[in-house]
Parts: sequence; C-alpha cells; structure tokens
Amino acid sequence: MKRKKALVVLTIALAGCLALAGCGSKKDSTSDDKTIIVGCEATTPGWAQKDDENKVTGYDHDVWEEIGKRTGYKIKFKVMDWDGMWTMLDDGRIDSVGEQISKTPEREKKYYLSEPYAYNRYAILSRADNTALNSLSDIKDGMTISCESNTSDELVVSAIEKEYGVTLKRTYYDGMSVKDVAMGRCDLWPRAYTSCLLTVKEVDNVKILGTTNILETNVYPFSKTKRGKMLNKKVSKAITEMREDGTLSKLSEKWFDMDISSKPEGAEELDEYTK
Repeated sequence: MKRKKALVVLTIALAGCLALAGCGSKKDSTSDDKTIIVGCEATTPGWAQKDDENKVTGYDHDVWEEIGKRTGYKIKFKVMDWDGMWTMLDDGRIDSVGEQISKTPEREKKYYLSEPYAYNRYAILSRADNTALNSLSDIKDGMTISCESNTSDELVVSAIEKEYGVTLKRTYYDGMSVKDVAMGRCDLWPRAYTSCLLTVKEVDNVKILGTTNILETNVYPFSKTKRGKMLNKKVSKAITEMREDGTLSKLSEKWFDMDISSKPEGAEELDEYTK
C-alpha cells in the first residue's frame, strides 16, 4: 500500500517538474538566458546582409558580436520579415532588432532603446538619367517619394517636406524600392547616406541628389520587460565602451569607409521635426 502511494506521489512530482520545465523553455521577462536573439531582414547592404554562405554579415552583425564578447552573451541572429520582427519582439520570442533601426518618438514610448551606436545624415537618391533632378533644390511639389511600410520613412518624408518647403506624394512599398526609382516609377528614395553610397555602387541608373541636415540615430530596441530592461542596460554599457575605445569607429570604417560613431554637428534628429 505504501509502495503504491509512493509511486503515485513520485508520478505527480515528475509531472510537476515536466510542467515547470515546459514553462521555463519559453523566454520570459524574468529569464537570464545567456543568449541574445536578434531579429533582422538581412537585406540592408553594409548593415545586415547575407554573404555567399547565406550567413548574416555587416556592421550590425559585427557590433552585436562585439557586444556579445563584452557582456558574456551568445548572439544569435534570426532572419525574418520586417513586420514579423516587431511582433516577435513584443511577445518575447526575440530580444532585439538589429538592422539600422532609427530612434523615433514612437519607439521611445514603446521600447527601451539602447545607447546610440551610429549616426547618419539622410540623403536622397533619384534616377541618374533624370535631367530635371540634379540637386536637392530641384525637388518640387507633387514628386513621388518612396515610403517603406511600417518604418520611420513617414517621419523622414515629413522632415524633408519641412526642410525644403515642398509637398511630396508618398509611394508605399513593402520592402526596398530603389529599383523603382532607377526605372522611373518613383522620383525619390530617402535613406541614410551610408546606404545611399552602397546603393549607387550596386544599382544601375541611380544618383545621390544631396545630403540633408536630417539625422538618423541608430539604436537597438528592447521590450519593456524585466529582461528587456536588464539587456538594454548591459548592451548600452558595452556600446559606450566601444565608442570610447574606438571600436565603433573601427567597425564603421571597415564597412562604410567613414566614421559614423559620433553625432555630426549641425544635424537635426528626426524627432526635432515632429515638434
């Protein structure tokens, strides 16, 4: 009788342990899992892209790898579509998003944002053989400008309109749209200067009209959970150290042939244009 009772108790105890193990397998706000999962599309040249072996590479990749070394965390990149990344960040299936993410007022409200790790002035591309567009002063009311869905592009376009006193027609795309500019289906394509430099090398029939005073500040977002707050603190500390010892400068020179680790003088951040 006692033996049977003992077996029943043991069975219940094992079931309880398995249940707890199952719950613990899902990352939650109290977890201190030593792996940071970073979501990306891997479609941004120089920042996050796939190499010939289908592995993620680029500036963001290298910055995260260095963060991993300094914090003792293993870094795991997870490639997915843009909208899916933010959904997975919100429900805790990934820890951050790492692909040239802009600091915006909306993201500041919703997420913990890391210490900035890069600064870029926005530039504008147009079709190279469009003789009506040779500089930023040639931008006119009614011209079409690319907007990628669910990104900071809306803020960027509004800032451009404010700076140059024009009203532009937004053309929405799900993903990169620069080829539509090259083919004449859209007049303008706004992106950080580093991205424009690489795009001109890789895409035929596009040119840089000029560089604006509008500044993109790049950060890494974390969910507003206990784990997100903890990771944000560790990552921000590592980024500060990397800026101070010249690591960020070295990595940006490697990928862009320029130093984007310090905020340029005279540039206005995106949120300044929303006030």
